[in-house]
Amino acid sequence: MTLIQWLHKNKALRLLIPVVIITTSTVAWAQQETAPIRFQKEKIALASDASFYVLDVIDGRNTPGASMGTIVEYTKVRPLMADARLERSLYEYWSYSTPARNENMIPVTITVKDFAINEKRVAPNKISGDFSIHLSFGWTRQAVPVDLTQYQAKVSYTRPETPYDHEALARRLMAAGLKHLDKWIKENEGKNPALARGVKLVFVDKPYQDTRDTVFYRPERKLTWTDFQGVSSRPGSNYAAAVFTSLSYEGAARMKEKHLEIEISVKTFMVKSMSWSRSSAHNDYTLRHEQLHFDVTRLVAERFKERLKKIDLTIEDHDSQIQYEFLEAFRDMDREQKSYDGQTQHGLNTGAQAMWDQKLTEEIARLYQIP
Repeated sequence: MTLIQWLHKNKALRLLIPVVIITTSTVAWAQQETAPIRFQKEKIALASDASFYVLDVIDGRNTPGASMGTIVEYTKVRPLMADARLERSLYEYWSYSTPARNENMIPVTITVKDFAINEKRVAPNKISGDFSIHLSFGWTRQAVPVDLTQYQAKVSYTRPETPYDHEALARRLMAAGLKHLDKWIKENEGKNPALARGVKLVFVDKPYQDTRDTVFYRPERKLTWTDFQGVSSRPGSNYAAAVFTSLSYEGAARMKEKHLEIEISVKTFMVKSMSWSRSSAHNDYTLRHEQLHFDVTRLVAERFKERLKKIDLTIEDHDSQIQYEFLEAFRDMDREQKSYDGQTQHGLNTGAQAMWDQKLTEEIARLYQIP
């Protein structure tokens, strides 16, 4: 029986043979046309004094995988494929130059946005090619992504239609990308907050000078009745005097070595034009009551500083964290002043006044190390 006769007899099987033949042919063609590439590891000379290491590589291209574009080989267009997924191949190459890891080094993540070789035959024995690369460098600090820098380059070339070392070309651009990061870090270390490893808080006690309307707190400078220059905003009030005290702070941030240094200066003051008294109440006892209001504000300012020392300030959000604690200090001041006036009945309860006087005097003495 001939093959034709057998096919006529087995009609249901006639379509199976072509399908099998086509599938086998396609696999063979794909294997034949793929051009594999494996990157040779090499030490890249870096100048940033081991300030970073490669933590991870992310393939952020539109077509992730092992594909690196197309090349022309023996007149045929072939897909150029890394020997593993591209991000793995690049990680092994780049991390080979940054093996050390410690807490002072930046764990860099490299995102590959473009990495492709594309060639075409433009004339007999003449191939035109382009290699484009786009890398984004960043790291995650205190759970917040931080962008550092980017590297983007494109190389155009022509070559004869002979075997060509595409791997060497790729390595040159890969090395150039890591050197770009290395140079950027060296130039920005100690200057750019994006490279800060953490926050250091520094308190500075500035010698603020009194002004015409403001008295800044100093333990040796006690209030006098001449400091009360305002007029009561509550006509008919039975109070003998009222002192307006408050606090504020100045902040400045700057890079110092590998940390962002936050300098804080806290001011405690009273405002003369908003503080008033009745001349009939000008005596030492009443003046001492008002002085203790000033002392309360100073101690609240110190508690504000102590709270700042205990919180974990972040580089990205330190300003709002300090602002929040400052508002808490104002609430604390309001509660403490009300408690003082409430327990002493605005100074009328001499026993309670004496207890507050002793307590606050001891706290101020400890704060300023007064014997």
